[in-house]
Amino acid sequence: MLHITYNYALQTLCGAPHNVCNDNGIAENLPLNRMLGDYDIIHGTFFICGLTRDDFTDLTPQQMKHYEEMYHDPQLFFLLGKTLCVEHTTPEEYSRVMTPPPNTKENHER
Repeated sequence: MLHITYNYALQTLCGAPHNVCNDNGIAENLPLNRMLGDYDIIHGTFFICGLTRDDFTDLTPQQMKHYEEMYHDPQLFFLLGKTLCVEHTTPEEYSRVMTPPPNTKENHER
């Protein structure tokens, strides 16, 4: 049985709800996922939850609606010169851009 342990970190998003992500995402070279504010990027997967004194908790229906709208569309990251740019896109376009092209190398065995 495979067991994977993740090192998660909490990051505040506009008050009480928190985003929980892999704290080692950069070191593990996980793909860029979402921009947080003007300077931070989540690498790899994440989730958003409420937080009590001792544990995670559900979001309110209003918070769920807010964050679903906020994170519904995927983001594409690309370099423009030395500047990292982010663009909101559709799930279909994201999948198209992120899917590697088929292997087009011809087999040159003799």
